[in-house]
Amino acid sequence: MQILDKYLIRQFLYALLFSLIAFWVIFLVVDLVEHLDTFIDRHTTLFMIAKYYFYYTPYIIALSLPVAMLLSSLFSLGQLAKHNELLAMKSAGISLYRMLSPLFVLAFLISLATIVFGGSLVPFTYQRMMEVKTVEIERESKERNFLLHDIFVQGEDGTIFHLDVYNSKEKTGSGVLVQKFEKNRLKEQIQAKKMNWTGNGWIFEDGRERIFADSSSKPGLTEESVLTDSTTLAEQTEVEKYETFDRLLRLDLKIRPEAFAQRQKKPDEMGYFELSDYVKTKKRSGQDVAKETTDLYLKLSFPFVNFIIVLFGAPIAANPKRSGVAIGFAISLFISFVYYTLIRMGQSFGYSERLPPLFAAWSANILFFILGIILLVKAKK
Repeated sequence: MQILDKYLIRQFLYALLFSLIAFWVIFLVVDLVEHLDTFIDRHTTLFMIAKYYFYYTPYIIALSLPVAMLLSSLFSLGQLAKHNELLAMKSAGISLYRMLSPLFVLAFLISLATIVFGGSLVPFTYQRMMEVKTVEIERESKERNFLLHDIFVQGEDGTIFHLDVYNSKEKTGSGVLVQKFEKNRLKEQIQAKKMNWTGNGWIFEDGRERIFADSSSKPGLTEESVLTDSTTLAEQTEVEKYETFDRLLRLDLKIRPEAFAQRQKKPDEMGYFELSDYVKTKKRSGQDVAKETTDLYLKLSFPFVNFIIVLFGAPIAANPKRSGVAIGFAISLFISFVYYTLIRMGQSFGYSERLPPLFAAWSANILFFILGIILLVKAKK
């Protein structure tokens, strides 16, 4: 690495560190003012508040990092352009591409690190932050939140439970769908209005049970094909046994009430692989997974905003006419606002299935990547 590369990277990292600290302080003050009444009413100790924001910090950093990256590139390169340092480098025969290459490499490495950071540490600390907020600060016991909605639980024997509502206090569930798979093929399905725990097994009430024939030649039974509503899938499958029941006792289902009582994590609280497993489980049971699949792809696309935003902002910062702290800050806010708006629009289109989840998650990145390449080609070399 040449002296020039070290100089550019050092200037960029100084600005990045300052930007992250500034955004963290701003976020902290705004959030503190917003929740001050709650902290006072709940007699929250300083230790609880400190612990809450300690676990909140990684999420704040991951969220504000793209804006900080853009501001850092505009500020560091803008100052070099303002003092004619970039002009001196060009006069020495160094092209703009060569000058910007260490920043592009650094931004790409930061994006890769953010994938790891956002897939492991951020979900864990975000979950802990929510626990501190609900249990310690708002003083809501885990037993109080006994009504859980839209529950998916997979057992070790290939059985998947989906419950619309589960009452952890009474150990009862409603809107029950149970599917048992063997070698990725649907073998049994139970639908019931209600189920309850007897101490050694589950009693299902007012439902129907279907046992399907072993038809290995039917492609509709494979795990990959379980993409439609479960009732439609069952209708396409050869039924070996079908019966309705008022009460059905099952002692062989190896899922205990404790598995349903766990709070269902939000996508923000899951790592990439955990969310991927959740999507597969939900998809396997025939449920709609457009929302979760979009969030899954966003866990990969959002970290690369750090690279693309530098690629987009560096040619702008290299123009001496656009240098300066105030101008750089204003441009950063405007570009970041547009970028985040497009990301949320794509996410919304992915949720509603107006766009394929993969394209919805990456559409803003693709657009800004193309615009960044155009700006880089048109910039003065």
